[in-house]
Amino acid sequence: MSTLGPGGADWEDIYAGDGTDTAPFDHQLLADALALTPGAALDLGCGGGGNVIGLAQRGWIATGVDSSPKAIRSARISAENVHVEAGFQTADIITWKPDATYDLVINLFALPPQGPARAAVLNLAKESLAPGGLLIVGEWESTDAHPVDYVTVAELTVALSDLEIIRAESINADPDSNNPVQPRSWPAVMVSARRS
Repeated sequence: MSTLGPGGADWEDIYAGDGTDTAPFDHQLLADALALTPGAALDLGCGGGGNVIGLAQRGWIATGVDSSPKAIRSARISAENVHVEAGFQTADIITWKPDATYDLVINLFALPPQGPARAAVLNLAKESLAPGGLLIVGEWESTDAHPVDYVTVAELTVALSDLEIIRAESINADPDSNNPVQPRSWPAVMVSARRS
């Protein structure tokens, strides 16, 4: 099972596995999800589980999948700490197959580099959607320094063109981007699309 991420980073080296590396719920990228009636949700590449936990706290039956055992351990610890029921599985999202479909599928900052693995993850995300389900993909925006590790709006809209594109845009993914003292720019791309 591969635990390598964009740029060759090994996710097992990034996570502590003790719950301290569970990021907060991503309100910016998941704004479209917050408008939905809760149902079944799947996070492909869930990392430390912050989005899965946040969805579960909002009434979703939420499942997260990640290839890093340390990330899944952190996710389980964090969910237990806030008394939230959520499912977490250690599996490679390039080859994993769900046993159900979901009303919401998210893949945030967990796409493999450009090529067959990325296509496999995007296809899995689409195949995991129930009719009427919403898919949200967010990833760092492609730059000259990282032309194949990251994505463009055009690439994602083409890859998801068999769905109804709701939103496709470049964004600043810095959680403190409104900080007037020290503004930063973290260029990212987000696309939300619905299965008809």
